Amino acid sequence: MSTRRSVESMSDAQTLTAFGTGPDAATRGFDAATHTRVMASELIRARERLAHYRTLYAAFLEAGEPLMIENLDDAGGAGAVPAKLIFTDDATPFQASMASADVVVWSEAALLDALTRERTIADFFTKVLDELEPAASAS
Repeated sequence: MSTRRSVESMSDAQTLTAFGTGPDAATRGFDAATHTRVMASELIRARERLAHYRTLYAAFLEAGEPLMIENLDDAGGAGAVPAKLIFTDDATPFQASMASADVVVWSEAALLDALTRERTIADFFTKVLDELEPAASAS
């Protein structure tokens, strides 16, 4: 079994090679229209994640409690282990639960950090698309 290096540890040239693309228009393997469509798709995904985190944060604030557990398993099939989303100001009592892939523990600080990150990503894609839009409209 071969393990692939993380993109984080690859140089720019290694990353481009790993994904079969290149640094310029002649070698990148996609045209400007495709690039614009991908950026638009990623903007929508960033907006959806931002809306999701805003909803979680609103639920955290409206609960008025330091702890909120929400059942995320709507299907509830036989033998299903419901996923839990835990909001807390202190995650210490939930360290054992945090080891489970079915449990997400959020503090207010973690939610604010996620919101900030997603807002930055959405802003980035918005700026890129504002730059690309005139070229996309001309084609």
